[in-house]
Amino acid sequence: MKKRKILSISLFVFYLILPLHLYSQQEASFNMYMFNNQMFNSGYVGSKNYSTITFLNRSQWVGFSGAPSTQSFSYASSRGNKNLAIAVSGLLDQIGPIQVTNLSTDISYQLKINDKENYLGVGIKLSSSFFEFNSGILTPQQQNDSALFSFSTPNTLEPNVGFGLYYHTPKFYLGYSIPRMIENDDYFFVRHNYLIMGGLINLSKSFDLKPSLLLKTSSGSPVAYDFSTLIYLNKTFWIGPQIKNLMSISEKISESGSGLGFIAGLHLGRHFSLGYVLGSSIGISNFDNLNSHEILLRYDFSVKKSGILLSPRIF
Repeated sequence: MKKRKILSISLFVFYLILPLHLYSQQEASFNMYMFNNQMFNSGYVGSKNYSTITFLNRSQWVGFSGAPSTQSFSYASSRGNKNLAIAVSGLLDQIGPIQVTNLSTDISYQLKINDKENYLGVGIKLSSSFFEFNSGILTPQQQNDSALFSFSTPNTLEPNVGFGLYYHTPKFYLGYSIPRMIENDDYFFVRHNYLIMGGLINLSKSFDLKPSLLLKTSSGSPVAYDFSTLIYLNKTFWIGPQIKNLMSISEKISESGSGLGFIAGLHLGRHFSLGYVLGSSIGISNFDNLNSHEILLRYDFSVKKSGILLSPRIF
């Protein structure tokens, strides 16, 4: 067990500290992004005609010492009569000794394109990040290793700004965004580009198909993708597979994040939704059963006005 712990820490030091000078720091991500695109696309805010609160928790590589752990909270208002919406969110992302805290405010205008409920969301994201490096939790084989203890990090909130475009209809969406446009050498952050696409395909009165695709690019890293296909039963229960970067498993795992996942969830009454993902990483040698778990909890506020068609709760 001690040998395994030392090897785990060594791998994280190699992949997460030294390569930061060569590659970019990857932004936090979730498997159930399709239920909360707000985290990286501000144009998504106000795409529904009701407000929502969303909690997400992801525990990656369970059993691996110093494994990634990410939690997020977000609130998004409805678009209202003026088609203007605002949202707030917070995120805590921890990988070994590295911890990033991010706070964001999103403002979006939903431009109505026609009378068929087609909209183009145009949004801006204002955020601040706080980066921490805790060398105290490391146990290097060489005491007072200068590669670790001379590593300095900023200790102030770093502001940033981003934007998002989000076209959506009752059964389709397409979006492009850059959530943080300002690059920061101290944080090793570079711009990340996100392209999302998804829809709802009616198969019968009881069955719908919900495909979703996310593409993410940044300088110094290969293109990452995430694809899922969910079966939506009776507008209540969803289940389906997910694949991540399977064409890139020859790349370093810190860059590609290759894996398979299984998504399931359901609506609990009119307001609550619960989701779960079981993921398995591919391409990490010498380690077996590195599973990941993710939990979604969402609350949808009721629409006060009668006769209003609800946006699909599955988006």
